[in-house]
Amino acid sequence: MGVQPTDRAEERVAGFWKTPEGLRGIGTALILLGVLVWAPFLTALAAGEDWPIFPFLAAHLTGVLGGWHLRRRAMAMEHPAEMGPEIGRRRRWLSRLLIYLGVLAWAPYFYQTRVLGNEVEISPYLAAHLTGVLSGVALRLSVEAERRWRVRSAPPR
Repeated sequence: MGVQPTDRAEERVAGFWKTPEGLRGIGTALILLGVLVWAPFLTALAAGEDWPIFPFLAAHLTGVLGGWHLRRRAMAMEHPAEMGPEIGRRRRWLSRLLIYLGVLAWAPYFYQTRVLGNEVEISPYLAAHLTGVLSGVALRLSVEAERRWRVRSAPPR
């Protein structure tokens, strides 16, 4: 009898990975970790140390893309008919576009530094990246907030 609570707890934990809420939570945590991975790099850069960027870039992309994939999977698991696919359709499209453009802001930087071998300032590219990505994320969050508000305020069936 003493084993049953542990089994139930294990079932709840195992089931957490299979629910949209669980996948969304894990995806959000991965995205957050993928962004926060820059903290030690930027701190070292501010202190005048020269650390290689590629391990941090790899960790950033792994966290952000992995989290994005899990959140996308969670959205696909939910029933779009009940969510109302029309909620925020244009805002979702625009948020996706802004995020893609924010990521693509790095293309000219890498072309100039890696292909042409020019020494260029990173600040304008970082500003364009953050503007696009953060604007897209904010727009996406507004869609999520509206969707959750409508689902909670809808009359019970």
